[in-house]
Order: sequence, then structure tokens, then C-alpha cells
Amino acid sequence: MAADSKKKEKKIECTPKRQIVDLNTLALALSMSVPTLRARIREGMPCVEEGGRGKSWEFDLADCIQWNTQREVNRSAAVLDDGMTKSQLEMEALRLKVQRERLEVGKLTGEVALLEEVERALTTVFVEVRQAMLSIPDRIGGRVLACDDVISVKELLESEIDAALSSMCEQDLLNEVVDE
Repeated sequence: MAADSKKKEKKIECTPKRQIVDLNTLALALSMSVPTLRARIREGMPCVEEGGRGKSWEFDLADCIQWNTQREVNRSAAVLDDGMTKSQLEMEALRLKVQRERLEVGKLTGEVALLEEVERALTTVFVEVRQAMLSIPDRIGGRVLACDDVISVKELLESEIDAALSSMCEQDLLNEVVDE
């Protein structure tokens, strides 16, 4: 039992040992090129000892991995749910605002019409054309009987159909609907 109590009294201390690496080793560890790593250093990646003039850079590997991971998390947070960054979203909002203003100017100048207005105008014209087409038999019934041949009947029908359809071409659709 004395041996068991000695085992319990013995403490095992485990302190993490810092792993110091140079520039090239850190680049390999982070899977990036040395120029990219130098850009990260300019962004604020922590170093133990700055290099230069024959002196090599020294980095704590764990600190650099943590810093780089946090950098990626921060960059990911800047991307919104639909994959757009905040600046891209602001540009899209500005583009839509300009487009809306152009439409408003177009409406004021008469260059743009609302879809409902166009639908109403076309419905009115189609109703008029339909009525004109359906009234053709009543208008020409007696004249068809007076025709001597098929060619005369065709010419009569063509002139009546042309008159019914030409009324559609002569109308100013949107002005008539807006005036109503």
C-alpha cells in the first residue's frame, strides 16, 4: 500500500513547450507561400523575433496558427448568408437605388409604364378588336350575297378584317388608359 500512496503523491506536470520555427518552416506548416506569409506578417501575425539583416525570423507556431485561424474566421464573418460581402451588398443596394430612380424618371417622362396599365390597355384593345371581328358577318352578310365570285368575297373579307385590325394600330394605348 505504501507503493500505491507514493504513486498518488507523485505529480505529473505537463507544460506545453513552445515550438519556435523560422519563416520557411512556418510557411510550410500553414500551407502558404513565403510571400503570402510576409503579407500576413504585415497584417499583424505575431512573431517572437523579427528578422532582417542576417537575422532570421522566429515564430511561435501555436500563436501563429491561432492568429491565422482567427483571421480566417473574421474574414468568413464578413461574408453574408448569400455569399456577398458587406461591400458587395452595399454596391448592390446602390445599384438597385439608381435603377429605381431611373424607373421613376422614366415614369415621369412617359418612357416607362406600369405593368398594370399596359395589361389594362391591351385588354381594352383586344376587346375592341374581338368585337370588330365578330361583327364582320353582320356588316357584310348582304354584300357577300351580291358577290359574283370567290375572289370578290375574299377581297371583301380582307378589307373588313384589315379595317378591324387597323383600329388597333391607330390607338395610343397607354394615354387612353391613363386618361380613363
